[in-house]
Amino acid sequence: MIDVLFNESFSNSLKHFYQQHHIDNEIITLPVYLNLGDITEGNFIENRRTLFKIQSTHTRFSTTSERIRRLVAALDRLFEVVNQGLTIRIWWSDLSDDACGFFWLCEALLNKNAQITEIHVPLSFVKGEVLVTLGSLGELLNEDLEQLQLTQYERPLTRNRQKVSSYVWHDLRSDNTPVRVNINGQLVSQPITFYDQFLLSQVSPKRFRNVIRVIGETLGRFPVGAPDWWYRHRVDYLVSKGVLDYQKTDPQINHLDPGSVKLNQKMI
Repeated sequence: MIDVLFNESFSNSLKHFYQQHHIDNEIITLPVYLNLGDITEGNFIENRRTLFKIQSTHTRFSTTSERIRRLVAALDRLFEVVNQGLTIRIWWSDLSDDACGFFWLCEALLNKNAQITEIHVPLSFVKGEVLVTLGSLGELLNEDLEQLQLTQYERPLTRNRQKVSSYVWHDLRSDNTPVRVNINGQLVSQPITFYDQFLLSQVSPKRFRNVIRVIGETLGRFPVGAPDWWYRHRVDYLVSKGVLDYQKTDPQINHLDPGSVKLNQKMI
């Protein structure tokens, strides 16, 4: 069995779970973030490169070129196993990055006569006496994977379902607005400013607040699927446009601290 995922953190969690339970499945990770950026029919890799540059600016884990290299290798491996007639199992959720990845892959494999199953992962579940709502599949812990027994959700991806899913992706690609979000189970194109509302709700004109804290609270209170590095990117943009005032942290105190922001009173 070849597992295909769109979330790097979830991929690492699943690999660890497989190791613990002696499951010998290969995992192909495709962190394409198709809920963000250009998705026209142009050069797919170059479109993702532009987005990866934004991501690499705000993360220290890998460079743009390294992300592109890993993505190309993963895509090559995917089409290799498909051409070999091996069964692939796509893991996805209603979070926009997963859903966009799923619909995109349905279109990409439509004429490949591939053997495909899917696992549509639920985003809410009861843990003890708490209702857990995921903002990313990467938040699933080993104990959650054990409890949820996610393979019970596996089902064949029929030809008709694959075709209908490819139509969804075609429509989104035709719109090609910068952001795609899942609203009531429907992927909807939105302007690039869509996620700003959640970010701005965590700042005020009265005092500066640390950027990391603002983004952390935004992610915690609004588990809508936007990654932290996208919010960092939007903070930079909003500062450049004067929507947010910026206060730099003394580099002698902490050179890694991104500083603090508050709402510009003139923009209210």
